[in-house]
Amino acid sequence: MPSVRPARTLLAALALALASASAGMALPVVAIDAGHGGADSGAVGLIPPEVITGLEPRATDELQPALFEKDVNLDVAHRLNAWLMARGFPTIMTRSTDNAGGDVPYTDVGTDLRARTDLANGAPAEIFVSIHQNSAKTPASGTETYVKAGAPLPTQVLAATIQRTLVACLGLPDRGVRERSFFVVRETTMPAVLVEGGFLTSPTDVFLLAQPDFRQRIAEAIGGAVWSYAGLGDPGPICSGAVAAAPPPVPKTITVARAGRALTKKAGINPRRGDLWVAVVRDAAGKPMSSIPVKARMPNGKGVAITTRPDGKALLAVPRRRGKLKVAVAMPGIKVSATRRVPARVPARRR
Repeated sequence: MPSVRPARTLLAALALALASASAGMALPVVAIDAGHGGADSGAVGLIPPEVITGLEPRATDELQPALFEKDVNLDVAHRLNAWLMARGFPTIMTRSTDNAGGDVPYTDVGTDLRARTDLANGAPAEIFVSIHQNSAKTPASGTETYVKAGAPLPTQVLAATIQRTLVACLGLPDRGVRERSFFVVRETTMPAVLVEGGFLTSPTDVFLLAQPDFRQRIAEAIGGAVWSYAGLGDPGPICSGAVAAAPPPVPKTITVARAGRALTKKAGINPRRGDLWVAVVRDAAGKPMSSIPVKARMPNGKGVAITTRPDGKALLAVPRRRGKLKVAVAMPGIKVSATRRVPARVPARRR
């Protein structure tokens, strides 16, 4: 795989150019995790023979030209590493070669994943981004970002920022920020996300992922999101040097309402003890906005962080306890919130 890391002299020049912007500000350590590697190819996508990928030539057992997820992930990781280093970020790559985590030969999944999280935790890293590509047995296309179940607000903000930027840069369907306790986001001690750039099983997505320019756009989108998350403002032109995709409209309103008894029961909530509430973030035109981090203060004082789905909705299980539910957009400089009164618990019937 060709290296895309810039020369030391170029790095030094860029670091000096950016010194004024980062003076007195310690940039966060970013752990970049290229999923799979070595004997673990990850997902496999089929490509036409004439496609030039810029990666190690691969083929299936039937000699059909193929794109291996491990190669795509590593290429994106090197490109992201170069982008961040050029802007002064200290980085860690959990693997930089076609090997398992820690750049050692692959043995088994458990050892591989543990090596990755140990590297990030031991640094210690302050941001963890695991790069993957998706697959499905049924037709599917698009980009999604994963966090662990019950992820705290900083993680939700990081994931939402990355997801919005990726969707804007790649133009693939927005599959939203999702919760799943993948090992690398569950066992890390810092805000951690797992990115699925596209589906190798989708003819549309795999054709794009085979292109070096598209993989560069993935790297720059993630890098630009990390830059924004770190509080550094506008990252400048991203998406392979093209005019940066316009940021999503600014959230203007948030509505909060009970979902009703039927939906509450369908969500597995006892209506006597709680309700399903739906918060919807909308822009100035009234359009629901996806991948927006929100924070909620429950009537029992508990805080909850969640990200709006592709349909613009954030679902909240709210206990029935007399008090107020307050939901607010958790984006810097955005003061959009709504407060609703929560009904008291319904007493059990006496027999």
